[in-house]
Amino acid sequence: MPGVSWTASAAQGNISPEYFSLYVALALMNMRRDSRFFSTSMGLLVLIVLLATSAGPVQGGDVFQCPDGKGGVVLRDVPCSVPAPDKQPPVQTSSPDEPSRPRKEAAPPSPKRATSPPLQTSEPRSSNCLSVQSVKAHTQRHDQLAVELAWEVAVQNRCKQAASAVLTFTIYGSRNLALDAESTKIVVSADGIGTIHGIMRVSREKMRRMSKYDAKLSVL
Repeated sequence: MPGVSWTASAAQGNISPEYFSLYVALALMNMRRDSRFFSTSMGLLVLIVLLATSAGPVQGGDVFQCPDGKGGVVLRDVPCSVPAPDKQPPVQTSSPDEPSRPRKEAAPPSPKRATSPPLQTSEPRSSNCLSVQSVKAHTQRHDQLAVELAWEVAVQNRCKQAASAVLTFTIYGSRNLALDAESTKIVVSADGIGTIHGIMRVSREKMRRMSKYDAKLSVL
């Protein structure tokens, strides 16, 4: 049928709109003559018009019906798959006059200083704290073999803490010859004076030879 092939060509967009309008007018005149095929021809004609307007190639000046997202239709001059110019995100360009700001570099963490151990003050030596203030001795009892010599020594502590030492009481003969000695450990309180007592048993021979006595301190 010649009219059908021409209609397909019109639907594919191969003819101009002027010829297509002329074809539609002629088709309407033929349909009026034959009323039996009027309703069928009208449906076919509407289908052809829709195919011609929607399936045709995209050309300049075409109008597209695109959904607006709210249940309606909006007319656009570009395909629906292309985003609208007003909805495209603006391109942010930096101003040529605005200098680029350098990034701030993170400052390296400051090294932690090693904590030094607390200073330990050295304790004063007993020889620097203690000193002999006085030495006394006298005979107390005696028998045929020996004599008991009682002695007394006063020791001073000049430090702010107690100090200890060894006290040695010694008797001498001529030419500073040590005849006999006795030692004892002592502790003297801070800023104090301690009196140390002792009894030495000395033979009668050494007592005759004794010329002096003395006391000395030594560090532990």
